Amino acid sequence: MSGAAAQPSPAHPATGHPAGGILNELELLLGREREALAALDRDAIETFAARKLELDAALSRCAAEAPLGAAERDSLERVRRAALANQLLLAHARSCVQGMLSLLSPGNVPVYSAPVYSAPAYSATGQTSTLGAPGSTTPPPMALNLRR
Repeated sequence: MSGAAAQPSPAHPATGHPAGGILNELELLLGREREALAALDRDAIETFAARKLELDAALSRCAAEAPLGAAERDSLERVRRAALANQLLLAHARSCVQGMLSLLSPGNVPVYSAPVYSAPAYSATGQTSTLGAPGSTTPPPMALNLRR
């Protein structure tokens, strides 16, 4: 996927609302953005975000000039649903990338604890330790090492 912005859609019909062409372009752009999100194409995602801001401003101007008709409201609802779906994809992608980065950072290794079902632990001096002992409220620390 290239980072190029969506091409402007053809001019709206003479009988249609000026917002019709903008809504069509926005709908196409959101479809392309969805593909870029699935591919984690950061450059395209940034380009689409900038273009969406431009289209939002143009749509606001058109809506201020004349109220939207039924067809434009239907189109606007489709755009809203597509934008919400993309927002969920973006949040999921961000979470996945953050999770992967945390696994690659030694200081952020997740720590897991398990219930203790072992005999009392003994220190180097031979004294009994309550850390990890049966009935202890403090489980012993465990870390998962993913390095080979």
